[in-house]
Amino acid sequence: MGTKRVGWARIQSLINENANDLKMRKHAVTTALSADTTITADHYGTVILIDASGAGNITLTLPDSPAIGDSLEFLLTVNSNAAAEVLLDSRVNHTINGYALKFTASAIATSFHSHRKLGFGDATKKGAHLKLVCTSAKHWMIQDSRSDVTWINAFS
Repeated sequence: MGTKRVGWARIQSLINENANDLKMRKHAVTTALSADTTITADHYGTVILIDASGAGNITLTLPDSPAIGDSLEFLLTVNSNAAAEVLLDSRVNHTINGYALKFTASAIATSFHSHRKLGFGDATKKGAHLKLVCTSAKHWMIQDSRSDVTWINAFS
């Protein structure tokens, strides 16, 4: 069998490719939303930060025509006000489906949701999180969820 020499330029190229693959990837982030907002296709694949520290409810309306595989991720960046709820509205004839998790000091409670709306209740602590993935033209599935209060499907 013969031998194959690899030049220094090729070795350096391979090292650079490996270094690029090992770098930490940053999430694309949407600046903290603190008022009613219509989410657009530009938000797909980003982490949407939410600031509900002020009194008053917030409605985030999801895009009307999602495609299979589109994803949205929501994260509370500060503790929400005791008089502030954040509701995600998937629009008429659309649903948000799946299990949402509520964490307490001693247990994890799960609840199945199949509603047009889903959201964070009053006084939710920072770090509460919801990730949705579109599984059909009219359905969003909960891929991941965390909250310290019960999930809501309407303002109280």
